[in-house]
Amino acid sequence: MQSTATNSRDNAEMADGELVRVIVGGDHQRYEVLISRYQNRLFKSILRQVGCVVAAEEIVQDAFVRAFLALDSFQKKSNFYTWLYRIALNASRTDFRRNKKTRPLESIGPNFDQLTIDHQVLPSELVERDEERKHVRDAMQRLDESYRTILILREFEGFDYQAIADVLEIKVGTVRSRLSRARQQLRDELRAYLSGKVSPGICVSVGMDKQIKSSKSTIED
Repeated sequence: MQSTATNSRDNAEMADGELVRVIVGGDHQRYEVLISRYQNRLFKSILRQVGCVVAAEEIVQDAFVRAFLALDSFQKKSNFYTWLYRIALNASRTDFRRNKKTRPLESIGPNFDQLTIDHQVLPSELVERDEERKHVRDAMQRLDESYRTILILREFEGFDYQAIADVLEIKVGTVRSRLSRARQQLRDELRAYLSGKVSPGICVSVGMDKQIKSSKSTIED
């Protein structure tokens, strides 16, 4: 029992890079430590990307499998979660593009209040009620895929500009400009709701008149 407890403490204290080293060296069971360390966090973030619990679960599971098979190529000087996230993000992009017209986002998470207040996207009172949260969720769905992704990375994941640049494989300057445009597009979408131009329950794609019924389901983080 004491040995098991000691091993658990050792695993918890090991840095990601060290865990990768011992896993590549043959101690494959240690990979469970990385899974338990990042599985929930990755799932919540990918769920915001694809808007479907089942799809998010499949993408996360596949990402961990792909990461395990590619551990030899992991550069220990980089951040493991950033590297893992890039693998999952590529899959989530494919899934979202395939299903974006039929699948609404199911979760925006509790941190959206911080996004709206810190960056003045909309009045803070807009996120006080469930119906208004639904408007925000719908607005996120209508954003261009690249804008929604960068908002999730910055506001929900808390990635700094360099980490976002690493995940998206773009320059830091591009991160700054794209994030600014993403916030502006979200602000414009929400102004449409506030001015009564968009009826509740209807999603209108950016630059299009096509209407899509939005889902009433909500998943709490």
